[in-house]
Amino acid sequence: MDLLAVLPLQFGMKYKPDYGPARGAAVIKVFEGQPDHLIPSIADSLLDDDLFAIAGRMIGHSFLHHGPSFPGLSPAIIHTLLGGSLETTPITVQDCPDLDIRDIVAMLSGNAEIDNNDKIKQLSVLWNLPTPSPANRKWLSEKLLLHVVIKRTRRQVSQFRRGLQDTGLWPILIHRKEIIPILFPREAETQVSPQMLLDCIRWPLSTTAIFECYKVVDFDERDAEDASRVSGYLRTFIENASSAELKTLIWFWIGWEVPAAEMTVEIVEGVLPTAVTCFEKLRLPRHYTEYNTFQVDLRACIATSWSGFGCA
Repeated sequence: MDLLAVLPLQFGMKYKPDYGPARGAAVIKVFEGQPDHLIPSIADSLLDDDLFAIAGRMIGHSFLHHGPSFPGLSPAIIHTLLGGSLETTPITVQDCPDLDIRDIVAMLSGNAEIDNNDKIKQLSVLWNLPTPSPANRKWLSEKLLLHVVIKRTRRQVSQFRRGLQDTGLWPILIHRKEIIPILFPREAETQVSPQMLLDCIRWPLSTTAIFECYKVVDFDERDAEDASRVSGYLRTFIENASSAELKTLIWFWIGWEVPAAEMTVEIVEGVLPTAVTCFEKLRLPRHYTEYNTFQVDLRACIATSWSGFGCA
């Protein structure tokens, strides 16, 4: 992980400024909006810190090294990123993360009365557009949407493009268009199923486990029973979890939302579930004898992944 850790999430990207204590770390959305319509944040501080370039580098390197892709980016932003023309940009109102502006665009697009609407007039003046009238209202709604989604994010998209170019991935994107949906898939294409996660797990061996002080010791009969029981609890949890909950578990486990090719489970002496994200290991205490207790503790621990980067 680089000094500036930028990781793809369902609703954008998060930024941890340094390697200081994980809990309480600053969390800033680099991309914002709803799934499949994410656009760059317009915060000037993100541009000043070069975070969009960093995001581009990390997404590019992740792709080149068979890591997670970045789902949910707006088709309009992808179109602009790759040099598409304004005239053919596939913008929809869902691409606008500001709900107030969405309402204005919807009002202008419809047939509702717009006389004396100060908010629309203020926006029009601010963005050098004419004030609304019955003759120009639909045209104005399109221009407002274009300004919000594309014109206000031009510098961010340019910096993001530079980050991708730094990785050497850019020529592939330009000449092999079929790569684009793989790098920027739709959110629905990245849903995690229980079987998808179970297929990636390396369970404790039948003859050894990690227990006291995380040292490998030979199983005795009780050790084998503990490992089998707690591993079974995890399997039950995964089989009954939603896709969103599975993503949270994976984030806690490995630091990404997308399963790794091999994710290890270790049964240990401990109090609560912990994770070693760099080595893609989930460590589960052996003391659990009831599934409900295990479930409550695991849910509480994986909830810390959003602030603790997966380390309980």
